[in-house]
Amino acid sequence: MPKFGKRIDGPGGRRWIRRRKVSIAGSALFIDGTRSVLIEDLTLAGARLLGRGLPGAGAQLELRVGERSLPGEVTWAGADRRGIKFDFGKRMRA
Repeated sequence: MPKFGKRIDGPGGRRWIRRRKVSIAGSALFIDGTRSVLIEDLTLAGARLLGRGLPGAGAQLELRVGERSLPGEVTWAGADRRGIKFDFGKRMRA
């Protein structure tokens, strides 16, 4: 399992990357279409998204907010939430 945002010293400890709680509306472009999402928290390495009908772990995406976009991959899925890891060296193929 990837270590995106995981704690390095057990429960109650500190995460290795600081998360920032946000509430940013955006969209996630997947191979099968675009979904509206709410970015709930953000780090330099990834984000937690809230949205309906989002693909599961392993899905490639492009996260868009306004005119900005970042490629990434879904690393975990639970109910209507997804954890994504940014992939700065990759662009999604249409």
